[in-house]
Amino acid sequence: APDDDDREDVSKFMPDSQGHTEEKSMAASSDAVPKSVDPTTPKPAAVEVPPTSAAPSTPPPRPNPPDPFDPASLRLGSDYSEGLGVRKVISTIPNRKPNKSEWFRVRPGADWRLQTAVLELERGIERSTYLVVPTLWPDLSGEIAPALLLTCVNQAGDLFLWRIKLPKADGRSNTWTESALQIALAAETTWGRMVSDTENAIYTHYEPTGVLPEPKWPDLPFPAMLKIAFRDRMIDTIDHPVLRELRGGA
Repeated sequence: APDDDDREDVSKFMPDSQGHTEEKSMAASSDAVPKSVDPTTPKPAAVEVPPTSAAPSTPPPRPNPPDPFDPASLRLGSDYSEGLGVRKVISTIPNRKPNKSEWFRVRPGADWRLQTAVLELERGIERSTYLVVPTLWPDLSGEIAPALLLTCVNQAGDLFLWRIKLPKADGRSNTWTESALQIALAAETTWGRMVSDTENAIYTHYEPTGVLPEPKWPDLPFPAMLKIAFRDRMIDTIDHPVLRELRGGA
């Protein structure tokens, strides 16, 4: 019969309730103990993974180049002379009323108009308007008439002075004058067109249905306009050829 020491040795190899021997349990417990790491052992270098390149994007389509023969790019504007580095020289300024086929504007402000006395001379279908110096007004009271001179311009940039007869000293007016003054007042702020209505003895006023660009007034003072417009039509002496013609003189 085994002694106590033998029994103790044998018990080491007796299976437990799980069917494992104690030696196996001891082996398992020995495996569970973490192994010490040698600090001198070099760590493996990290491997860099190159980034995945994105797929190339599709470039946007190129716009079509402008057509050099497009009429819109070749058309002259009303201010074409400014782009050429030139300036229009005003050597003549007509004294007339607006034509029935043109759009015109009246320059507002007292500095761009003159109320004065004029003398009109008719030679057939030609009608000429003369300025008269104030010293001669008493001598020509039967020949001269009060008038309003207005600075006007049409869409083409043509400058002209519009003469509107005013009521005389007796205060009597007429429908032609009244309608012309109304149209002139409206033309200070918007383009207008004026057509004679002989049946009703008035001027008919027309306004554009669309928006027209603002007028470009020339850089010319009003006194210079008067000098150009009436360069050869200023009566400043009683012996002026026009007055001699009216009196039947040579």
